[in-house]
Amino acid sequence: MNNLLIVNIVNSGISLIMGFYMFFLYRNPVKFGTGYWASGSLIIGVGLLLKALLPVESSFNILGCPIFITIGLYIYLAGIWEFKEKKIRKWIIIGIPTLDLLQTIIFFTIFHSQKIQMGLHLIFLIIYCLLAINEMIRLNPSQNYLKSIFFLNAFSFFIFLVLLSLNLYILITNPNFDFSKTSNAAIIIQIISGFIMIALTFGFLSAVNIRLNMELEVQLKSKTKFLSIIGHDLRGPVGNIINFLDLLQNESDLNEKERKEYLKILNTLSQSTFHLLQNLLEWANNSKNLDKFEREGIELNQIIANDINFFKSSAALKSINIEFKDIQQAHISGSLNMIKTIVRNLVSNAIKFTPIGGTITITLEKVLQNVRLTISDTGQGIKPERINTLLNFENSKSTKGTNGETGSGLGLALCNELVRSNNGVINIESDVGQGTKVIVEFPSAIVADKH
Repeated sequence: MNNLLIVNIVNSGISLIMGFYMFFLYRNPVKFGTGYWASGSLIIGVGLLLKALLPVESSFNILGCPIFITIGLYIYLAGIWEFKEKKIRKWIIIGIPTLDLLQTIIFFTIFHSQKIQMGLHLIFLIIYCLLAINEMIRLNPSQNYLKSIFFLNAFSFFIFLVLLSLNLYILITNPNFDFSKTSNAAIIIQIISGFIMIALTFGFLSAVNIRLNMELEVQLKSKTKFLSIIGHDLRGPVGNIINFLDLLQNESDLNEKERKEYLKILNTLSQSTFHLLQNLLEWANNSKNLDKFEREGIELNQIIANDINFFKSSAALKSINIEFKDIQQAHISGSLNMIKTIVRNLVSNAIKFTPIGGTITITLEKVLQNVRLTISDTGQGIKPERINTLLNFENSKSTKGTNGETGSGLGLALCNELVRSNNGVINIESDVGQGTKVIVEFPSAIVADKH
């Protein structure tokens, strides 16, 4: 009995230490399921500690500790779901421990069958292991970096499953099983369970560290991109604006035609710089929390109609004709600001890469259950190998427009992120020298009749 007491105290200490450590991570910006894992480890640790300190014959040793373990493990499962960014099934996390508590009360206090009570408790733990193993081995492509760590955790859960099944088998095949006695086999099983808990905890902590490193790399790439934009793409246009302003101010022999030409260039430079700043600010604001915003009903054709004059005035600087073919109703659901940003960037991009005298066509149509926005231009086109990189923020590169316009390379990458956040898809069709067609589709929204 003393040996089992020591094992319980050691396992309790391990669970409590791991729980406090993960709670420390949870209090920092790191989340990733650590709050649930901390709670689960602390609950298990407290249960094991009380089991070690209270008398063997006490009701808690028989009833309380198994329930603490069930609750702690199923809360741990919630942490796995949160880490994998899956929906937490509350009916499992709350329901199964509740069933374990009810069956314990019924079969211990009413029917006085500790064997059935312990058997059902083991079954609930076996169900937990099966659920956990399933989550460890089923990873989506974006989580493949966790494959090695999660497979090791799955193996640990499998060993735990074998031990539970062995306990259940012994319980079923021994009609006169004596719960008051502790065998050496039980002590060994407790020791192995403690090692499994250590392996699992370190496995999940390793997964958190791997994910933190990956997010840090993404942040560093974003920071590098911002610095390169500020250092090159933004400094260039601002420097040119300053030079032209100095020229207009200091050159007294400029004729009216030259002044108008310089003012026209200044206007173009100012607009491109303004759009660049807007892209930077909107990407910085949206990229941290793209999927969490309040959706609202949006009439897409109205957004384009409201901005069409602005688009035409920008296109007039290059004598580009803009045609808008709309439909009466094009209702979608999403973020109004994001949708405006998408439309503005796509049209501005088309103007940038369409030569003087070209044509841009904006078309809205309904296709099955979607609203399709198509922006076609008669511009210089895009090489096939560059199309995919244009939609990727990390690999996007700036290309000069047909009139020497500069940019950041952020426009299409920003649009791609915003379109996906509004449940849409974006595709690019292009032939070099023939023009480009950007197609965006959003799910059509049902508008209630106000009458």
